[in-house]
Amino acid sequence: MSQIQQSDITITKDGRVFISFLWDDLYSLTCLEKETCDIRPVHWKIPEVLNFEDKTEYKKCSLCPKECGFDRVRYAHPSCGDSKLRVSNVGISFGDEPLVHGLGGSGCIMLSGCPLTCPSCHNPEKVSHGKETTTLEFLRICQGLLENGAENIQILSPTVHIPVLINNLKILKEAKFPLPIIMKSSGYESVVQIKKFDGLVDFWLPDFKFGPCSEWGKKAGVSDYFEMAKESLKVMVEQVGIENVLVRHVLAPLPEREREIILDFLNASGLSFSLSDTFVVLE
Repeated sequence: MSQIQQSDITITKDGRVFISFLWDDLYSLTCLEKETCDIRPVHWKIPEVLNFEDKTEYKKCSLCPKECGFDRVRYAHPSCGDSKLRVSNVGISFGDEPLVHGLGGSGCIMLSGCPLTCPSCHNPEKVSHGKETTTLEFLRICQGLLENGAENIQILSPTVHIPVLINNLKILKEAKFPLPIIMKSSGYESVVQIKKFDGLVDFWLPDFKFGPCSEWGKKAGVSDYFEMAKESLKVMVEQVGIENVLVRHVLAPLPEREREIILDFLNASGLSFSLSDTFVVLE
C-alpha cells in the first residue's frame, strides 16, 4: 500500500503557523504545543470532572447502522477500535469552507476509528492510530483550541465514540463553553445514535459519499449507505435546522448515473452542500 502523508498547513498574515492532521514529526510545531505562543484571554475554566467509565454500549456495539454486536470492551475491533476515546490529531484548520473556518480557523479534533473502510480515505494512518484521551484531557484540548483563536470545535469521525462524546459534550454545555460544536460525520450514522446529540451539537457537517447499490459503497464495507445517509440527514436537520447543516460530496470516480442520483437528492433536499475534489485511492 502506498503511503500518502497529508497535512493542512496555514500561515496567517501576522506570521502564525497552524498545522492540522499532523504526522508526529510536525506535531511539535503547533501552537498548542508551545508554551510561548500568544493566546487570547478567555474567561472559561475547565470544570472538575470524573473520567467517563460507562462501557455498557461498547460491550455489544450498535453505534453504527451495522449493529455488529462486537465486544469492544474486551477486544479492539479492527476498524472501530476499543472502548477508549482516542484522539489522532488536533489543530486549527483553514482547509474547510469559509462558513466553517471563519477568521480564526476551525478547532479540529480528529478521532481514530471508523466503521467504513473507504478506499478513498486520505487519512488512514490517523483512523488507525490515536492516543487514549480522558475526559479531562479532552476538555483541555477544547480549552487550548479556544485560547488559540478557534472559531468553533469541530469533532471528526465521531461514530465509534458516541457514548463518551455525549458525556463530554454535556459537560461542555453545562459549563457554558463559549464555542459552537461542529460534528463532522461520514454520513453513515445510526438514527438512534444521532438523536442523542440533541442540544449538544450546533452544526452538522456530514459527508454524502455514495448512491444506492454503489460499488464504491461495497468497497467501503456497506451496502446501505445511501439509505442510511438520507435518514440520518433528516435527524440532523430536525436537531439544528436546515441552515446549520452543510453536506460534503466528494467527487470520487462514481458512475455518472450514481452521481446524478446523489446530486438530484441534494438539490431537492434544500440542503447546502459543497463538492470536494480531495480524492485519493490507496493501492
